[in-house]
Amino acid sequence: MATTLPASAYRDPVVYEHERRAVWRDEWLLFCPAAHVAERGRYVAADVAGYAVFVAMGPDGELHGFHNVCPHRAGVIVWPGEGTAGNLVCRYHGWAFGWDGALRSPRDFGDDPGLCADDPALRRIHIARWRSFVFVHLGEPSTPLAEAIEPFAAACERFDLDHYVPVHRMVRDLRCNWKTYADNYLEGYHVPLLHPSLNRTLDMSTYRVDVPHPSFCAHLANTAAGSPSGGAWLFRFPNLALNVYADGMNVERIMPVGHDHTQVVYDYFAKPGEGSSPDPFDIEEMVKMSNVVLDEDQAICEAVQHNLDAGVYETGRLSPRHEGALAWFQSRITDALTTWA
Repeated sequence: MATTLPASAYRDPVVYEHERRAVWRDEWLLFCPAAHVAERGRYVAADVAGYAVFVAMGPDGELHGFHNVCPHRAGVIVWPGEGTAGNLVCRYHGWAFGWDGALRSPRDFGDDPGLCADDPALRRIHIARWRSFVFVHLGEPSTPLAEAIEPFAAACERFDLDHYVPVHRMVRDLRCNWKTYADNYLEGYHVPLLHPSLNRTLDMSTYRVDVPHPSFCAHLANTAAGSPSGGAWLFRFPNLALNVYADGMNVERIMPVGHDHTQVVYDYFAKPGEGSSPDPFDIEEMVKMSNVVLDEDQAICEAVQHNLDAGVYETGRLSPRHEGALAWFQSRITDALTTWA
């Protein structure tokens, strides 16, 4: 029978620092909806496990991705969040860079041309699109995104994801390790006790989480009325949850902020109604439903984290009936850390 990761894996800052390099720099990660960078100059800047990065559409109509770090003294090129940048100029000292990342002008730096002989440049990151989403890779990818995401993409093939419209974003701050929240997402064992509204809509005797490929898992269940669920709940390692419903979807990213702090970013999408505008009632209901479930998940995850930090619990055992996806996820973490070490 599989055992859990040790409690130290959820509370040790050293483990988190290793994960930043072994996991977060070694995977293709969803970064933003493509609609957020669909116009020239538009950018999205955010932290990915402590790495400040941004993606922008340049004047050439192409997407460019960089670490949001000036090589002079680590200033930011664009402020965190979303906005428009006509050019790439450090907000700290005004060094200017081209859209290829090369230094164009070290503002008022000195008269000696040898001062910048090494031609410091912005550090690029790898970017790629899948359907209506932008992905980033902070290291050196062993496979292109199209190949890496193919099994997950096949599971999404029946959904017309390209025609969903982004309509709302919600960010939750959780006082727990990112894996504590991911563990919770990866099993339905807790649903009858913690999610009464969700429990009423599903036939929990049919609930299971399959791992059809080493890169992702899928939640499956019939509705309470006995018909197969019309949607899908898919999780791609290490942090992407795609939740598709009849009239919309939410895309959930589990984003570590530190060893004991996690943000859950929810992007909501709706199908266009008449006039290509989403129905606001459907959007409101979708957000309301997910907020109820997230309230319940946040409460238990923060309580579990408190107990993991207390030094009483060390390891547990995983149910072969309900927690096979946890065993898969935790083995991926262990393998990544072992390989990196």
